[in-house]
Amino acid sequence: MAETTYQKLKQFYIDNQVTFREIEHAPGASAEEYHKALGCKYEQQLKCLLIKVYEQGKEYFAMVTIPAQKRADFEKLKQIFKAKRIRGATLDELRHITGCEYGEVPAAGKIFNIPLLLDNDFLNEQEVYMNAGIVTKSFVVNPQDLKRTEEPLMF
Repeated sequence: MAETTYQKLKQFYIDNQVTFREIEHAPGASAEEYHKALGCKYEQQLKCLLIKVYEQGKEYFAMVTIPAQKRADFEKLKQIFKAKRIRGATLDELRHITGCEYGEVPAAGKIFNIPLLLDNDFLNEQEVYMNAGIVTKSFVVNPQDLKRTEEPLMF
């Protein structure tokens, strides 16, 4: 049986000595459902968006992670990547790259072999909450540990 996103991420944290808590909760696919299920602040919720980046002569996927109360700024992302165009991934692309459905995607790049962008605002929080590859499980981590292990592009 193939290793699940949940198993990969949990092992990645163990291997990289990331202190984390695991929480089981009611399903929370949307930011509002997740907020109600976990009771954390929106500023602590890692909302993850898989995007496809079109640069001169190449295309690739990247994971963008922003606080739940924010909306992705595609124009700003185009500038960050110096891309001609970017778009959100389709559900089929999301499943293929991450093994996840909408609402299950964790703030991870390395386990998917893609770049991770992380909003600077998360560094103001003591802990952040993210989906663990399953809509009913989450990991709680220190954002500094996330920055150390993922080495994201901060924006």
